[in-house]
Amino acid sequence: MDASRAPRALTTEPLGLNVEPFLDASPDAVIAVDVRGRIVYASPRVEQVFGWSPEELLGEPIERLVPSRLGDRHAAHRAEYRRHPTPRPMASALELRARRRDGTEFRVEISLAPTRWRHGPLVIATVVDISARTNVEDQREHAYEELKLHTGELEQHAREMALLTQMGELLESCQSLDEAYGVIGGISEPLFAGDAGAVYARVSSGSVVEAVSAWGSPPPSRTVFSPTDCWALRRGRLHVVHDREPELKCPHVKEPIGSGLLCQPLVAQTETLGLLHVQVRRRAAGKARAARLADRERLVETLGKQLALALGNIRLRATLREQSARDSLTGLFNRRYMEESLDREVRRAAREGYGLGILLADLDNFKQLNDAFGHAAGDAVLRRIGRFLAGAVRGEDIACRFGGEEFVVILPKASLDDTYRRAEALREGIKTGTHDELTGLYPTATMSVGVAAYPEHGTSAAQLILAADSAMYLAKAQGRDRVIVAGGSEGGSIDASAE
Repeated sequence: MDASRAPRALTTEPLGLNVEPFLDASPDAVIAVDVRGRIVYASPRVEQVFGWSPEELLGEPIERLVPSRLGDRHAAHRAEYRRHPTPRPMASALELRARRRDGTEFRVEISLAPTRWRHGPLVIATVVDISARTNVEDQREHAYEELKLHTGELEQHAREMALLTQMGELLESCQSLDEAYGVIGGISEPLFAGDAGAVYARVSSGSVVEAVSAWGSPPPSRTVFSPTDCWALRRGRLHVVHDREPELKCPHVKEPIGSGLLCQPLVAQTETLGLLHVQVRRRAAGKARAARLADRERLVETLGKQLALALGNIRLRATLREQSARDSLTGLFNRRYMEESLDREVRRAAREGYGLGILLADLDNFKQLNDAFGHAAGDAVLRRIGRFLAGAVRGEDIACRFGGEEFVVILPKASLDDTYRRAEALREGIKTGTHDELTGLYPTATMSVGVAAYPEHGTSAAQLILAADSAMYLAKAQGRDRVIVAGGSEGGSIDASAE
């Protein structure tokens, strides 16, 4: 004990306040401190709270019970309190932590009561160990935070499930892959909020994959790449890249990793249709980052399976529709599709105010070819005519097999003169088209063509077909291998051979 400490005889004297029996009986630790900050009284409870006996603390500075790191702050606070000694708690300006004999810190609540004794001013401090209570409060706060986090996860999961359900319902109603790609992009934006991604489809050759739907600000920069540039497409399963694993990044990804990268192949019936790629960009720390990437991994796997199934079904439906609309022998559209298309195009021409041409062609002397060479030869010729017409018409034209050896070509937005010229070109082209080895054995086919146009020769599909059919029979009657335009209002016609 240094020379400045009060004499032991003074500090061991009774306080003389007639309250010591009550203080000794207090369930809390009670300490009396004089004007110099020395302990002049300590109740029996002090030993249980601080680990020092009351006798060991008498004459010691009060800062012995304060953590060393808070000693200076406590001394300054005590000096301030001495200038304004009113009953009050100490919580307003001091971190309430105390120190035990073994050096451990614990939380306390302290109330102060200024008084006087025969040696001068005195402060009586009542100290309550609240570490057990604060531990319970901390646990309760931690449990509350865990509950909030879990509730947030459940709400997020519910939102994701609602969006996935909505996407599934919309994809079931899509009539084409283009419609499906629009649905995927629109719903993936809120589904992967804060992140970016894209769906890639394999082109028919299989040599590249191309972005058909993308989201994010900005979306992934690569729109076309080789399947060999993606680990997921190479391995046929989900590929996950954490931000600490840059060496595992797929070559097709040019952006920084962010929190992680996910690539999920879209596989249906053992066929790889494309790729779902997600860049997890929103940053998080520690466990939250790992949890977010795990959530995204689960979501990408679920969405990938849903997309693969939906896109596979849409492709199958499109294939079945295509097959039902095609003639199996020639590959051209069949009669049912032709009738639906002609009716639709007539209504569109009437609505938008443009012309529409139609030509009906019949192969000349086809029965004689069948009789001379057999039906296999006739089929071979029909297949060649189908290939020729499919390659000779415009993208918007509709080439169909009308039945037997008759063919119809619908020409949207074509005038009567345009339709006539196109019919003439097809009539000549069919005779000079490339022959394969088999059909080269047979005589060159010729055809008679009847031409009609909207609105000159009718305002309905049935009227136009009748007009073109009548013109075609007139071409047959006038010697075959020619183009005849349906009679106009004057009842005349144009003979191609007379031009």
